[in-house]
Amino acid sequence: MHNKDKLSLLNAIMEDYNTISVYFNTQIDIRTAKQITFFRDKKVSDYSLISVHDTRAVISVDRMDIKKLYVVGFHKEKKEVIPFHVLDREEFIYRGDDLGVTYSKERSIFKVFAPTATKVRLNIYDSLETNEKKSFQLTESNNGIWEIVIEGDLKGKYYSYNVDGELSLFDYKRDLVDPYARCVIGNKRRALIIDLNDYPEANRCSRDIPIKDFIIYEIHIRDISIDRSSSIINRGKYSGLTEFETYLNSDRSSGIKTGLAHIKELGVNTIQIMPLQDFDNNEENENEYNWGYMPKNFNTPDGCYSSNWKTDAKIIELKELINFLHKEGLRVNLDVVYNHTAEGFWGDEIYSFNGFVPYYYYRIGNGYISNGSGCGNEMRTEAPMVRKFIIDSLKFLTKFYGFDGYRFDLMGLIDLTTIEDIIKNLKEIKPDIFIYGEPWTGGLTPIHPTYKGSQRNKHFSVFNDDYRDAIKGPVFNRTERGYIQTKGQYHYDRIIQGILGSINTFTAHPVESLNYVEVHDNNTLFDKLYFTETENLHATKEDFEMIDRDLLERIKKLHKLAAFLILTSQGIPVLHLGMDFLRTKFGVENSYNSGDIVNKIDWNRKKEFYDVFIYYKNLIEIRNNHPLFKIENEHILRNSIEFKREIFHCECSHCIAYILKNHYFKNEVNSIFVIINPYDTEVKINLEPHKWKKLLIEDTYYRDKIEVIESHEFIIPKLSGNILYE
Repeated sequence: MHNKDKLSLLNAIMEDYNTISVYFNTQIDIRTAKQITFFRDKKVSDYSLISVHDTRAVISVDRMDIKKLYVVGFHKEKKEVIPFHVLDREEFIYRGDDLGVTYSKERSIFKVFAPTATKVRLNIYDSLETNEKKSFQLTESNNGIWEIVIEGDLKGKYYSYNVDGELSLFDYKRDLVDPYARCVIGNKRRALIIDLNDYPEANRCSRDIPIKDFIIYEIHIRDISIDRSSSIINRGKYSGLTEFETYLNSDRSSGIKTGLAHIKELGVNTIQIMPLQDFDNNEENENEYNWGYMPKNFNTPDGCYSSNWKTDAKIIELKELINFLHKEGLRVNLDVVYNHTAEGFWGDEIYSFNGFVPYYYYRIGNGYISNGSGCGNEMRTEAPMVRKFIIDSLKFLTKFYGFDGYRFDLMGLIDLTTIEDIIKNLKEIKPDIFIYGEPWTGGLTPIHPTYKGSQRNKHFSVFNDDYRDAIKGPVFNRTERGYIQTKGQYHYDRIIQGILGSINTFTAHPVESLNYVEVHDNNTLFDKLYFTETENLHATKEDFEMIDRDLLERIKKLHKLAAFLILTSQGIPVLHLGMDFLRTKFGVENSYNSGDIVNKIDWNRKKEFYDVFIYYKNLIEIRNNHPLFKIENEHILRNSIEFKREIFHCECSHCIAYILKNHYFKNEVNSIFVIINPYDTEVKINLEPHKWKKLLIEDTYYRDKIEVIESHEFIIPKLSGNILYE
């Protein structure tokens, strides 16, 4: 009796027209399941018990109508039956490409997906501020689509919806935003009606860059320019990145370039922009800081980075930015968050998806709203109309804005079929589209996650957290060390696999691995190295600013060694804005809410650590110049690489050396010899004299001079990466 008192209903899910899954909070048996009551038209109705397993009972009832309200009871508890998997049926799949608003000067067509709704009303406003509106009732057609044609020119007007139905989540008084809206204004629950032909046409990148050549640089629109040291006029804005010749503190004589000029000087060729699809923030507050990982409206850019959040300036300025970057020969990838939304399930938290089709867009696992994102919900990407929404959204971003690729946040929560459909659809628009993401989740999920290895031969790539942690130590333990801090004793074998582009572990080809040691998440590399070297977990901002010189020099060497590993390994390197001049966040690990004081780029730091910047620049140039560092075929790589462990004495056996032999590339050197010394002392090896020439020895880059190694005995500097060539 005690256990029975604790038992309660969680949810009732309409699986099909005749089937309901009833979920409880604890395990049940047949006796318990037989106490379920089913209500139709507020009256008790018959059902048959099909099965009982764990916390779930499945019952069969007479045919249900998805628009009507049914209730399941257990003792005094009652739960509405939620039309869920039944909506995945063919009759509720719309295949047209005109959801949202189709505008012309003569008329506008409005279409929304709301199969369980009983009424849908469109509101048209002349301005953002007015409450006066003209309202129109939409008509339901096939596949759960509601539509209306409004004659006349509606450009410049605003619109919202009201949707009613039997489920309690419906509220006919609540204003809703069209999920397909292309210009949502702030938090006003209204979207601007625009003519897509009014904006600049999206151009392509001015140079073709094959996937094997990608070097990705992750940036945040606000971080890169908000500090006055950037000398950028439109600080923190889309347009700030279109200002080209900008220098530290407006001092051209310093030679320290900032913003876009810095990116060009560094030599990377692909920019990855942190999320800018309209996210949960207050655009009216110019000082509000946000990373953008709580998305609200997927087809409209956020106004916080525009010159005027109340207008369509954000569309113009984002398109101009992408076109400008393309003109400068840079590919532009967008960090997208289709794994969850900022929307909730109660009151004012409902503003879009849950208002049109309650619960449909979100996963339910074992009766609970699934939270594999760690952010309150996860999108049910496997549902046909959710999958369609994601693909439609990405097609629009690709065609209209011209993005060259997409980095998927928590890609593990995007089912593999959806990823494959995304790739197929986007390649038809842009054959060289690049799809990649995080092959993990933020928590448990009812689907089989898209983990590392899922991408094999599927034309997408994933972040290599194995290599990241092997190089510098695990991200979730600030003081645990990696290969570079332990004289190579930790993670030696994992480093070898990373150098090989993980072809022995989870990739079919090296370009499926994205190699990195720092991105926006977790501690910066500089901060991680500080923690591993000092174990001072209570360090303050002042501690990071007043580091002892000897410690700083050691951290610089470790930082450069990590960069060397990333930029000489097979696969695609990913760098983080400012890591090339020792970016610090003063020990703040998750700085999404830490504001400008922690996140902004202080360009004075580039001047202070200019030698580090030059080191990164030189490594990037070397990588760009030598195809042996960018082998995209697994078979060719295996035939080209030879590890030389035997050249080291036993006391320095954790050094790494390998030769890349050229059997396939024209106009390339015969061989490249890479030697990595993780020890605090110099290491002596024997080489065949007159065969090898120096390319990079520690910090010295032999770009314009040839220096032949004359002696058998060659000294490898401490804590260094080195490159010779034949």
